[in-house]
Amino acid sequence: MNKSLSAHEKDRTIMNYLFEEHEIGEIKNRIKNLAVSTVVYCSFESRFAKSGGLAAVTIKILPYLKEVNKIPSVILMTPFHSNIIDDSRLKSTGCIFDVPFGSGMVKVQILEYTSTYNNPAKGSIKEFYLKARGFFNARNRINDPYIYFENDISKNDNAIAENALLFCKAVPIALQQLKLQKNIVFHLQDWQTALISLTSKLAMLNGTLLSCATVQTMHNSFDSFIAWESLAKIIDKKRIQKLSAQFQDGLTAYQIGLQLIDAPITTVSENFAKEFTTDILQTKHFAPHLQQVFKTKGVVGINNGLFIDFPAEFSNQDSLTIEKINSIKSTNRKKLLKVLTEYNPSQRFGDLTYKGDSITSLPDAIPIFVMSGRLDFNQKGFDIFLQSIERFARDEIKVILTPMPVKLSHLDFVRDVVNKCNGNVTVFPIKMVQGFHELQIGSTYGVMPSIYEPFGAAIEYMVNGTVNIARQTGGLVDQIEDHKCGFLYRENEVFYNRENINNFFSCKDNLKLRRTNKWVQSMVASLYETLLEAINLYNNHRDEYYRLINRGFNKARSFDWSISARKYFAVYEKAKHGIWI
Repeated sequence: MNKSLSAHEKDRTIMNYLFEEHEIGEIKNRIKNLAVSTVVYCSFESRFAKSGGLAAVTIKILPYLKEVNKIPSVILMTPFHSNIIDDSRLKSTGCIFDVPFGSGMVKVQILEYTSTYNNPAKGSIKEFYLKARGFFNARNRINDPYIYFENDISKNDNAIAENALLFCKAVPIALQQLKLQKNIVFHLQDWQTALISLTSKLAMLNGTLLSCATVQTMHNSFDSFIAWESLAKIIDKKRIQKLSAQFQDGLTAYQIGLQLIDAPITTVSENFAKEFTTDILQTKHFAPHLQQVFKTKGVVGINNGLFIDFPAEFSNQDSLTIEKINSIKSTNRKKLLKVLTEYNPSQRFGDLTYKGDSITSLPDAIPIFVMSGRLDFNQKGFDIFLQSIERFARDEIKVILTPMPVKLSHLDFVRDVVNKCNGNVTVFPIKMVQGFHELQIGSTYGVMPSIYEPFGAAIEYMVNGTVNIARQTGGLVDQIEDHKCGFLYRENEVFYNRENINNFFSCKDNLKLRRTNKWVQSMVASLYETLLEAINLYNNHRDEYYRLINRGFNKARSFDWSISARKYFAVYEKAKHGIWI
């Protein structure tokens, strides 16, 4: 649901169970006419601890929030993930404080990093990292800050929830320690920080903070159930008793947090905002429990900006004729083929050949497809793409995959398909230390068969002159105009139903069984037909292929962090008036 900001509706259901009427009045007075002097961007990801797109957004957006909107202070508040972040990169602020947590105290230290930037103006941002012994200690092979127990999902979920609760309790106290106590807007990212909309209000009542408001950005609709005994670690028993008496079955972080924010909900693309209340994947699978709060609060889609700059080859937009684009793509295709011949790290598997011989002799008529990202079979659609390319004969296409697996066993399905497609597919299951630029700019098509995609990385292919082929979902719809700067496809709607969706996710550990799912089969067939169409365009209408690239450049330039920053500031303006009152 993508309501306008002016259509925001009042909802005090949770407020009434958590706070007395006089407390609500006190909170209202504290927020009334609040000035946006300090924005505290709260995120579990940072430049030093990355998982998905949130880290990239965090790095990019903060300078624009500050400079475009002339906000005196914009800071990042994030956990210090002790097994991931090298503390030699940070310095101590000298602030060490106790956080009441459950029946005891947790000692928290604030570390600091200063990030400098030149765009949109020259300046710097303070980043504060909360370090607590026994917390924020995720450990895994890809340094993902959300993975504590790779082989036990239940234990991992509980660990994230416990760490999130401590963070949400600690943040208001950390601001007091930093002598930042008034005119604050907390910009919360995902469910892990959502309960700051609760703890910050309690902090105003107990004098820790003087005035603050909260807004929330959802980068996806993932949520976490919070048991009453866990919530009791950060709020008093009297409030727990009132809340649990009304909601005996418990609540999730978002069910509490989203009702307490002071403005409409935001998410990272306009189309994804609509899907929250219109797409069956959200309404019946991921977020049926949030539908009422979505409808009450409203969801505002704010597109991200560009995550990477145009490469040098395409930096002079005025000189990019069809002939020039052709020349640049041809040159970089040759460079890519050279990389594929020479770069052979031990983790790479699958041979790329032409007529059983070296790939360096690959004719220009054979397109090269690339797919990158996390090896997440529940979101990114690697298995859908792999099943589609099984249908091609040897030397019809060439495919390069750069999946980042959480578990090495996740590569088993990939290996099986690669063996079937001998000569057509190669896999780099690592962060490539060389050749990644050549891969992005030298490939013919980038493929994004996402099951869902809050924003996605289509514009990263666009700026590199590589045409996108993507499933019509989420932010990919905002980025790709079908047949104008790329290709969008969609499966037969009759197979997109709750039964097939539930079966799809239940088969996450049995991808061979997932092949029998009618929804999967339809996605595979639709992608295959789109691949054929794209190949035909490339081989028989080459000038139009280059026009897609050129229009992609124009589309990519429309994604601007300055625009994003202004739109978020409009949400802050709503929040500072405590519009839920």
